[in-house]
Amino acid sequence: MQERKKAFNPKQLTSARLARGLTMKELAEKADISRQMISNYESGKTTPKAESLLKLISILQFPHNFFMQDMSPLYSGATYFRSQSAATKKVRDMQGERLKYFSNVYEVLAQYVNFPPVILPSLLEKDIYEITEEDIIQKARELRKLWEIDEVSPIGNLVNIAESKGVLIAEANMEDDRLDAVSRWIKDRPFIMLTSNNESSVRRRFNVAHELGHIILHNTIESIHDYSSKDLKNLIEKQAHSFASHFLLPDEAFSETLLSTSMEYYIELKKYWKVSIASMIYKAFSMQLINEDQYFYLNKKISRNKWRKVEPLDEVISIEEPELLSKVYNIIVEHNIMSKNELNRRLNLPIDETKKIIGPIVIIEEQTRTNEPILRLIK
Repeated sequence: MQERKKAFNPKQLTSARLARGLTMKELAEKADISRQMISNYESGKTTPKAESLLKLISILQFPHNFFMQDMSPLYSGATYFRSQSAATKKVRDMQGERLKYFSNVYEVLAQYVNFPPVILPSLLEKDIYEITEEDIIQKARELRKLWEIDEVSPIGNLVNIAESKGVLIAEANMEDDRLDAVSRWIKDRPFIMLTSNNESSVRRRFNVAHELGHIILHNTIESIHDYSSKDLKNLIEKQAHSFASHFLLPDEAFSETLLSTSMEYYIELKKYWKVSIASMIYKAFSMQLINEDQYFYLNKKISRNKWRKVEPLDEVISIEEPELLSKVYNIIVEHNIMSKNELNRRLNLPIDETKKIIGPIVIIEEQTRTNEPILRLIK
């Protein structure tokens, strides 16, 4: 029986356009197609003819079958953007679409390999206006305990530890200094997607801890669009920021290591805690370990030394890379469950998106698929 030919899915055209950061007008100009026709394609009023579709594929650089598939939508729940105030809707849309691709990659890989179970504290069920600093500290402590990290030690490779506890982490195929990360629950698993900004290791670690804060603290939020920009910046983001600080720098342990308030000593502490100098100075001030004059003096010194973007040791402390998806991908291929080419076709994404989401992919000889059982990923 001949396989039924799949029909063009207009939602996929919108997705590819947004992921590439193009407006309808910009795509129309590049493809030499009217803006109205692009609108008709995306609304489903008109199906592009072969010649027009080839033009769109050439510009967007997505495989033909991508436009014929049904990609699972993100389920109900809030998406959190770790962003600067200047982050635009365009940038958030680009990252949001890639979060869908990330979810789709997971769905395909999870058919063949069992991912680690999610190990997180019970999610906080409080309105954001009722969350206290004590709530945040308690959840940070619970997470350390569940992940078998004591209250006095720095956290090792946070990215890989989080992955081993069932948190999915990937990099997005985009760069934008105005957006650091995005996270949300998808079905029953937390996803964190990092913007590829060549950030320092300490900044990446803080971003991951910040997103873990959203995941654990803000379960009652249905949509961030229900809140004002003031609430987002001064409450929701601040709460996640506080969680990251308490998780990475437990109060008592940090205060015991702060033996001097000189800038030179903060640089030494950065080696130990793997947290930015600026974050540690703010932590010391918030705990009243330094006074206001010391706080302003140290911050002026940071500005004078031009350390706002690049601090000492940023080139020394190794960046933490996600590894879980790459390991799963290679398990599937190396055990002959599916060939590399066949698996890439199943993922149905441009190769640049696939490589960025999954990470390093082992190149091996094509092998014949065998009927082996589903594999369990060994932690």
